[in-house]
Amino acid sequence: MERKRVAGRFVREGLDGVSGAQTAESKISAAGGPRPNSCRTFTRAKVAEALPEIVDRFVEEAKKGSIAHAKMLTNLGGLDKGEMPARKKRRGKSAVGKLLESLSRQPEK
Repeated sequence: MERKRVAGRFVREGLDGVSGAQTAESKISAAGGPRPNSCRTFTRAKVAEALPEIVDRFVEEAKKGSIAHAKMLTNLGGLDKGEMPARKKRRGKSAVGKLLESLSRQPEK
């Protein structure tokens, strides 16, 4: 099989009939939805497109008094401080560190 270059990349012949580059239509199955291997990407793109409208509706419902919608907005916006991870405490000094510190505090005799 002969390899051809298209736009600086090697491609196989026959994927789209001519150059080997996949077209946008080839990523969508006959049923109208995305192929299983690109389903996550397709879903993320659709949610990103609709996100402003989704947030607007959440705000409208929260203004009407919906506690569930208000809570979801605070979580999405990062305003809920109750669920933030606790700060880690620093480790205590090691036994050798404590010994050196106690020796440096003792007056010389």
